[in-house]
Amino acid sequence: MYYIKRTKNLLCWMLSLFLLASCSSGRKQESPTSNIPQNNQTPASQETLNNELGLYRQAITELNNNELDKAEQSFTKMTELHPDLAGPWANLALVYLKQEHMEKAEENIQIALQKNPDMPQALNLAGYIENQKGEINQAKSFYEKAIKNKPDYALAHYNLALLYDIYLQDIPKAVQHYEQYLSLIKVEDSKTKSWVEELRLNMKSDNT
Repeated sequence: MYYIKRTKNLLCWMLSLFLLASCSSGRKQESPTSNIPQNNQTPASQETLNNELGLYRQAITELNNNELDKAEQSFTKMTELHPDLAGPWANLALVYLKQEHMEKAEENIQIALQKNPDMPQALNLAGYIENQKGEINQAKSFYEKAIKNKPDYALAHYNLALLYDIYLQDIPKAVQHYEQYLSLIKVEDSKTKSWVEELRLNMKSDNT
């Protein structure tokens, strides 16, 4: 029970960290700012662009500070300014998820995937939502597609490892994805590393 509780808490923390780092763009190749249309560089259009970039940074800051009502307003405004971009819808889904409004989170992540069906961060968040609903196979499908579109997406590997570990009881595959996650992250995750070592010992014991 301790491990399940720890992994769920870690997952929520990492969800915010990894998703916000890149899901502002409608396409996975774009940077967080490049998805805001840059039209003719007249003074008026440049001012509009600067205002929209300012709104984006404000929304990210509000979400990072857990000012969820303000973040909801800011991301909603972004969806109104650029309704065809996937990123604002995905970020808005994350806001609703943190507010524990699961239906609204699901609605907005579906819109994000309509705008860009291959967006790894949106696919990962969709998988997390399906996991929370108990739809394990559907969650697995979303995580696998996220990894297919972005093989170095550490969080999707971690989430898929959790599914194999806790729900599907396929420990070899869980270890495989935990190790891929550990090889991709830039910070030390000693608890997950220790857990993988324990899983390996259990696998070795089962084979003797």
